[in-house]
Amino acid sequence: MQEESRQMMREKQVTIPELFTTPAYRQPIFIAIMLQLSQQLSGINAVFYYSTGIFVRAGVPHPVYATIGAGVVNTAFTIVSLFIVEHAGRRSLHLVGLMGMAVSAVFITIAMALLDQLAWMSYVSIVAIFCFVAFFEIGPGPIPWFIVTELFSQGPRPAAMAVAGFSNWSANFLVGMGFQYVEQLCGPYVFIIFTVLLLGFFVFTYFKVPETKGRTFDEISSSFRQSASGESFGKYAPEEFISDI
Repeated sequence: MQEESRQMMREKQVTIPELFTTPAYRQPIFIAIMLQLSQQLSGINAVFYYSTGIFVRAGVPHPVYATIGAGVVNTAFTIVSLFIVEHAGRRSLHLVGLMGMAVSAVFITIAMALLDQLAWMSYVSIVAIFCFVAFFEIGPGPIPWFIVTELFSQGPRPAAMAVAGFSNWSANFLVGMGFQYVEQLCGPYVFIIFTVLLLGFFVFTYFKVPETKGRTFDEISSSFRQSASGESFGKYAPEEFISDI
């Protein structure tokens, strides 16, 4: 913190246009935007906004209690993430969360599609949604905000956070306004859309997002320079991913 305070005294504030026109900031701001999109386009707010309706269509006897249960799971795993985020890598937790949500979304789809044939699928849908929420709080919930603040030094950080926040709430708005109409078109298979998006964000994170835990801004900047010269963040990703977990 003392070192960043000294750097802040030396750095000039960076404007939002400069984030996109300066080569040194272009890749980090693109990663920041994609991470925020991975949070909101994961489908989490579709679950939160319309969870009661989803449970009703799944034939859950007391859908309000199931919705409350999803909120309890959300709170509980938020607390869990506080304890593990400094021990596991940010990138690793985000990857685990994205893949866990993708698998949960597949089970949600299966449960909704087979509900008319198998009544017990209503309980599968509850468990799958609870897992979906839990994995969100392990990875895509907190991690994008951690990484965004760690990708930028004091000069460009305020502008970067503004862009990240705008991207986050814009995607939130799109999901909140559009999910009900997409659901009417796709029926029980609506979560396949989120599964595809989650897998896409998983691939992007694996190859493009650097690990920021325990690294200084200068070290992260060096990684970006190496990437720009032709090396990939994913070059040593498997070993780092396994060791972090």
